[in-house]
Amino acid sequence: MLTPEYLGSCTDYLLGMYDALNQSIAEDIARRIVKTGRMTDSAKWQIRQLRANGELMQDIVKDVARISGKSQREVKRIFHDSARTGVRYDAQPLLKAGYDIELRISPAMSQILEAAIAKTNGDIRNLTMTTGSTAGGLYLEATNLAYMKVTSGGFSYYEAIREAIKQSAKDGAYVLYGRGRSQLDVAIRRSVLTGVNQTSGKLTELYSEDMGAEYYETTAHSGARPSHAEWQGRVFKIRGSAPGYPNFAETTGYGTGAGLCGWNCRHSFYPFWPGISKPGYSADRLEEYDRAKYKYKGNLLTDYECSQIQRGFERTIREKKRILASYDAAMKESDNEAQIKCIQDDFSSVSVELKQKEKELKNFCRTTNRSYDSTRTQVVAYKDSSGKIVNFGRSTAQKAVWANKKSN
Repeated sequence: MLTPEYLGSCTDYLLGMYDALNQSIAEDIARRIVKTGRMTDSAKWQIRQLRANGELMQDIVKDVARISGKSQREVKRIFHDSARTGVRYDAQPLLKAGYDIELRISPAMSQILEAAIAKTNGDIRNLTMTTGSTAGGLYLEATNLAYMKVTSGGFSYYEAIREAIKQSAKDGAYVLYGRGRSQLDVAIRRSVLTGVNQTSGKLTELYSEDMGAEYYETTAHSGARPSHAEWQGRVFKIRGSAPGYPNFAETTGYGTGAGLCGWNCRHSFYPFWPGISKPGYSADRLEEYDRAKYKYKGNLLTDYECSQIQRGFERTIREKKRILASYDAAMKESDNEAQIKCIQDDFSSVSVELKQKEKELKNFCRTTNRSYDSTRTQVVAYKDSSGKIVNFGRSTAQKAVWANKKSN
């Protein structure tokens, strides 16, 4: 069993790596766009852009290669740590009751663990490599739109280039996911979190079978999606059902994407021994999790509703930071003063918008008694050698702060 808190934070460091990749790709695209040059006839323009797109792809492959080894090692660390943590949690009721049991990862558990690590690393590799082609699509789409804007006479060349940089940064690196597409960091988090939780579930199943457990209790947390709030924090019969104990898989949807341990789920489960284990959650506590109790703009919100609003703020802030990082890269690449000034003007404007959104998020967190998680608003949020969380391009951050001060 893994706690919701553990599952909520176990991927932070890994996501920082892919935040860095996302920013690097956005900057690569911005540098290519600003070097577009004067817009000639359509055929020559297309040839030049296709050549630049090929060079961009080479840059992205290098970017991916730089983090590939680190990413694989971090995935392995996450899975091994989660396995050890899960076994410790699963054994707690018996240990507290005085039973002498051995805490270890069995050979069967190790096999499941290694297979899960290999699968997750493979999934990440596949997701990441699709980013190269989609980033190329972003570049061509942005530059072609700029071409049409200029040739139609509606925009100056400098304005069109600036808007192309902005739009590609807003879109960010994304991956093809099923029938749609997802932001790179969202897809990576979903893949790793789901893999870790499903693997933890399989290890709990093995452990419970070895110990002869007949019941499971699910974890609970505030802000659970409504369909999961129905069964969180309850005890279930593993096979069949009994009075007061509905069937585990049937009730929770365990084993399905939408159910327990499915897509982005932070719930887990652990063996429960009636007469030995103490229920982890009272009825009052579960009711409190679901109650609408946070006042915001005249409305009463549940924890789940608050979490969705907070995620929206965080996405907007990350988007604006990507735009600023891309603008900064483009200005450094350009040697055209008029182009630099055009981009600088919008850099200042977006800086003001960024600081306003950050202020709104902090106010929202204070008002609704929520934690302000800085790792979710940073474009680069991994830790440096001293263990300190690295902010989005420090020089870019300082420029954004200065631009905001100048506007006030």
